[in-house]
Amino acid sequence: MLTIACVLSGGEYDWSHVLRLRAMVHRYLDQPYEFVCIKDSPFSGFWAKLSLFEPGRFKGRVLYFDLDVTIKGKIDDLADYPAPFAIIKDWFRFGFNSSIMAWDAGVADHVFTDFDYARDAPNFKGGDQAWITHKMPGADKFPKAWVQSFKKACLNGGFDPDLRVVAFHGFPKPWQLMEFE
Repeated sequence: MLTIACVLSGGEYDWSHVLRLRAMVHRYLDQPYEFVCIKDSPFSGFWAKLSLFEPGRFKGRVLYFDLDVTIKGKIDDLADYPAPFAIIKDWFRFGFNSSIMAWDAGVADHVFTDFDYARDAPNFKGGDQAWITHKMPGADKFPKAWVQSFKKACLNGGFDPDLRVVAFHGFPKPWQLMEFE
């Protein structure tokens, strides 16, 4: 069965954001799934996302969303994307944006097992995204039209009609904007 995952690691996010995401998934996903919120990471902040790849945590297919995304269309094709690991290409810099990822459990375990916080955190200034880019360099990327940056869409005149998910990296957050809350 498909697992929909998110990570709650404190900071500006709380259970209301988890419930918001769960409601959007319920509205826009047609296939059966289990919704899981990870809150037991040994790492803090954005590094907690690496716990998604802890060996044995999941079985089957996993679709991950950051708590500050807004789902605007059907997401079954994200879950079923035909690649063992898929992610978004970052819109403004080299590498990946980890706001939305899909993978087969086990194919990216090394993202977690190879990470040594004391050694690696200071050397990867781009955080979890830089680490994932380093460990999964040949990852497949979702079509650009499916997952779009709120900031880039505002700069470029709007969203593609094939949009599924809006990623909010940095500020503003979707709950600060009426049409995205």
